[in-house]
Amino acid sequence: PGSGAAAEAAAARVGPAAAEAADAAAFAKSELRWAAFYAEEDVVSKDFGGRTAGIIRSAKRRHRTDISSRKWDKYEYYLRWDAVRARLESECLNNITRIHGDCITMHDFHERFERPLIPCVIQGLADEWPARTEWNINRLRRDFGERSFKCGEDDDGYPIKVKLKHFFRYQNSAEEGGAKLDDSPLYIFDSHFDDDSVSKQLLQEYKVPHLFNEDLFQMVGEKRRPPYRWVLFGPPRSGSSVHTDPLGTSAWNTLLRGHKLWTLFPPDVAKSLVKGKQFVNWKEEDDEPIDWNVNLLPRILESGGPELRSRMIQFIQRPGETVFVPSDWHHGVLNLDTTIAVTQNFCSSGNFECVWRYTRSGRRKMARIFREALRERRPELAELADQLDRQDKFDLDVEIEQADERRRARKARKRAKKAERASSTASPSRDRAASDEASPSAAAPKLPAAKPAREPASAMSGGGPASESGSGSASDSD
Repeated sequence: PGSGAAAEAAAARVGPAAAEAADAAAFAKSELRWAAFYAEEDVVSKDFGGRTAGIIRSAKRRHRTDISSRKWDKYEYYLRWDAVRARLESECLNNITRIHGDCITMHDFHERFERPLIPCVIQGLADEWPARTEWNINRLRRDFGERSFKCGEDDDGYPIKVKLKHFFRYQNSAEEGGAKLDDSPLYIFDSHFDDDSVSKQLLQEYKVPHLFNEDLFQMVGEKRRPPYRWVLFGPPRSGSSVHTDPLGTSAWNTLLRGHKLWTLFPPDVAKSLVKGKQFVNWKEEDDEPIDWNVNLLPRILESGGPELRSRMIQFIQRPGETVFVPSDWHHGVLNLDTTIAVTQNFCSSGNFECVWRYTRSGRRKMARIFREALRERRPELAELADQLDRQDKFDLDVEIEQADERRRARKARKRAKKAERASSTASPSRDRAASDEASPSAAAPKLPAAKPAREPASAMSGGGPASESGSGSASDSD
């Protein structure tokens, strides 16, 4: 299953009615296989509290410096979550195309979805993955509990990591500070799970679906390419805000546990409109994924009118389903229950034009290496890159040299400022020394001082600037 060869052979032999029956049979087979994972599992976990609670509070403080770590439940979504979820599910448009991976060839997928940049949901791509049965919370906690995963970023963009065992205790807790009470809980979204031999085992338990085998960024090497694959562990109400994927890449996202609510808008819809920050009542609400779906999306659609609503794609992803998100599509995701997923971004011949334009500007030196690799291995794409550059009047080598010049200028300005600060710090000392040398008292012979009259203690304590600067000998300063 998943090779696509069976679909190609079948398509040549049968008519539309038989193909439709084959599709229905494939969907039924996959849904039966994944039916056991539609409900949340019974998690065995230690109590949330003590050291774990302190670790989670610290992570919250670093992730959101604008609110207290003890006020993550201030909007009390947990009290009405069942009703909110039911409303979101009932109002969901469910207007995305669903296909089965066994019933479409790579060529057909490329022509129907990837090249025209049309999102879709694909069933059956993960039916044979070991992760289908192995990626459950109890097993992940047992085998990877001591490994730290990224669950956020601080204000400077540095990753915030917690051990998986602590995260799962937090995720399973309805105590104060636990995820079941938080409005928008922490969410593991980790791209470095392949850094060590322990967590690298996760890579052995899934594989890139055959429809997405073309990954052109492999040509620049693992160390040079930007982050591109993530594992995701999220409680209900966690999620990702509306965004587009980096460097114009497309993405696939396979869900192994739980349900996700997706909302997508086409690339030509204004980013400022779909993010909706102008519609937030900051005194009474937030712009987290839960707030965006409950409060902001209705206002965004009202502002955009019927045309925007008609262009929005919205659906619920179920266990075993893979979502294809084309280049530059705005998308946001809300976890409706406890979810486990894996996702990967990729550059292919289908999205190459978009990716090249972003990469040559955003990752110039990587783009030069990429272009040289294409000349050797995919000369037709290297020629396409050259055509795009000529069309856009873009010279990559000139851009790199200009960027290097700007970088050198910034470094020079920093060095000059540093030297100026050092000079300004040293100049008062030189001025005082010059003043002492020019003073008549400095040249006069030093006479024994007369014994002063006894002064009140208050007048003798402290010593002002004049008394400090009058001391010129090394022995005095020592």
